[in-house]
Order: sequence, then structure tokens, then C-alpha cells
Amino acid sequence: MGLFDEATKSVKSFSESVANSAKSVGTSIYSTTRGQSELAGLNVQLNAIEKKLEADYAAIGRKYVAYMEKCETDSTFEVTDILEKMKPELEKKAEVQSQIEAKQQEIKAHNEERAKKKAQDEFDAEKKKLDKAMELEIITDEEYDAKLAVAQKKLDNYDLLRKVDMQYEMEIITKEEYENRKKEILQ
Repeated sequence: MGLFDEATKSVKSFSESVANSAKSVGTSIYSTTRGQSELAGLNVQLNAIEKKLEADYAAIGRKYVAYMEKCETDSTFEVTDILEKMKPELEKKAEVQSQIEAKQQEIKAHNEERAKKKAQDEFDAEKKKLDKAMELEIITDEEYDAKLAVAQKKLDNYDLLRKVDMQYEMEIITKEEYENRKKEILQ
């Protein structure tokens, strides 16, 4: 009966782990989607404001052309009325641009947090696997320490490794340079 109980316990543990992972992924996707939707909404607002301003800029241009045609007279180039009309839209534009920048920073921070959590989760999973291997006497203390040190080094140098990955993805460095830099970081 002990073997059956142990198998049942393992299946329950695995099921809980899968459920927790799915819940985490769902929450993360929702959060990312919500942030991207908010950013898209702000960009739509910005475009609408810029469209309104275009008409005012065109009016200024027309007044300037008319002024230039009358340049021989004592008339002055006056657009204060148009600028006053534009002022609220320019203020809204600056506010929306500020909100867009803040939202982009928020999304970037969220993505960084998710990536760091993923790195920590990978380390935790590797440690759990190594602990289990030690418990079953599949690996020696030296092997355990060496493999755990590599996993810890990956976690500790997460930011550097991520930058190297990005450089490779952007084709800034070659595959050979990529492999060499990763090897240098993990030594």
C-alpha cells in the first residue's frame, strides 16, 4: 500500500505544481495584456490630440503666408489667438505623453520582474532536482555543489546573461561571441 500512497502523493504534488504554474501564467498574461491595452489607449488619445493640433498649425501657416504677402505694410504677424486655442490641447498632449512614458516604464519593470522571477524559478527547480538526486544518492556531494554553483551563478548573473541574449537576438554579436561571453560569465 505504501507504493500506491507514494504514487498518489507524487501525482497530487505534480497536479498542484501544474495548477500553480497555470495560474501564475494566466495572471502574468492578463497583467501584460492590460498594460499593453492601456498603452494603446494612450497612443490613440495622443493621435487624436495631434490631429486637432494639425488644423491649428495649418491655420498658423495660412496666417504666415498672408502676412508675408502683406509684408510691405505695417502689419504684424499675430497668431496669439490660435496659440491660445491650442494651449489646452498642447497641455493634454504633454500629459498623455507623460502617461505613455510612465506606462512604458511600468510595462518594462513588469517584464523585468517576470523575467527575474522566471530565473529564480529555474534556479529553485534545479535545486529541487539536485536535492532529490542527492536524497536518492544518484550524485555525489561534489557533483551537487558544482551543479548548484553553476545554477547559482546563472541566477546571480541574470542581468548580464540577459543582455548577452539580447545582443545575440539583435544580431549585434555572432553565435561564437555569444557562446564565449556566456561561458566567461558562468566561469
